[in-house]
Amino acid sequence: MPVRRIGPTLVFVLSLGLILLFQSTLFGPGSAAWAQICDPVGSPPRFGCQWSLTLCDWVCPICDPYGPAPRSSCTWDMNLCNWVCNGYTGTEVTVSTTKGPTQDATVYLRMSALCTATGAGEFCNGSFPVFHGMTTAQKCQAIADAIANDCSSVGYVVTMNDCPLESTLVASNLSCPDTAFALGLSNDPGVFDQTGTGPMPDGETDRISGTSKSCSPKPGTVGNLQLAQVAGGTDVQLTWDDTTNATDYVVFSDTSPNGSFSTVAGTAADGASGFSLGTLSGNEYFLVAGRNSSCGVGPKH
Repeated sequence: MPVRRIGPTLVFVLSLGLILLFQSTLFGPGSAAWAQICDPVGSPPRFGCQWSLTLCDWVCPICDPYGPAPRSSCTWDMNLCNWVCNGYTGTEVTVSTTKGPTQDATVYLRMSALCTATGAGEFCNGSFPVFHGMTTAQKCQAIADAIANDCSSVGYVVTMNDCPLESTLVASNLSCPDTAFALGLSNDPGVFDQTGTGPMPDGETDRISGTSKSCSPKPGTVGNLQLAQVAGGTDVQLTWDDTTNATDYVVFSDTSPNGSFSTVAGTAADGASGFSLGTLSGNEYFLVAGRNSSCGVGPKH
C-alpha cells in the first residue's frame, strides 16, 4: 500500500522534470525564444544604430568626421558622431560679450551639430554689422537677433537673453536637445578658430562656453513662488523657496503665460529677499531658476 501511494507522486515528479527539461531545451541560449528576453536598454546612442540580439548590444555604423573641425582644438568623437570642442560646444552654449568692437566690421555666426538621434545635420550661418562705439549690450543683442533670424529654422533658439543687464545670452537646440552643438563668431566667414576669450580682429571680445547635460551639480527646481504687494501697494515683490546647488537665481519674464520666458528681468541672491518687480504696467508673467557656474541656469519654475 505505501508503494502505491508514492508511485503516482514519483510519476508526477518525473513528468514535471521532463517538462522542465523540455522547456530548457526549447528556450535555452541560442534559441529564438531565449533571445527575445534581450531587449534594448534605453534609446540608441546615436543615429543608424541597430540592436543586436546576438550581442545583446547596440551596433552602430562607422562614423567619419563631417567637414573640417570648427576649430583646430576640436576632436572627433566616434561615439557621439560629432565634433567636441572644449569650452566651445555644449547642449547649451553661453555667450558673454565683454568688450565692444573698436572698428566697423561684419561679424559672422556659425552654429553646427550632427544630431545623434536622427543623423540630420543642423547647420546655419548668419551675419550682422558692428561699429566702433557699439556697447556690449548691443553686440549681445545682435547675436541674439542673428540666432533668431538665421538659425531658428534648424532649431536653435535663445533660451536666456540677459543682454540688457549682463551682455550675456544662452543658446539651445530645441530640435535636438541631447546633442552638443558648436557656436562660433568670427570676422571671417571661412574661419571659426578664434579663442574663447581672445579678441577678434575688430577688437571685440566674446567669452563662449558650453555646458553638457552630464554637468554636476545641477541646480534644483525652486518652489513656492509668491507675489506680494510692497511699498504701500505700488510695487510687487517676488519670493520663492531656495533650491539645491544654486549660487544665485534668475528671474524670467514674458507677456504670455505660454511664452518662451527667455527675457531676464533680473537676478537675486536668494528667494527670501526675492526680487522687486516695481510697478507692473500690464499683464506680465514670471519664472525663476537657480544658477551656478558648473551647469548654468537650472529648470525654470
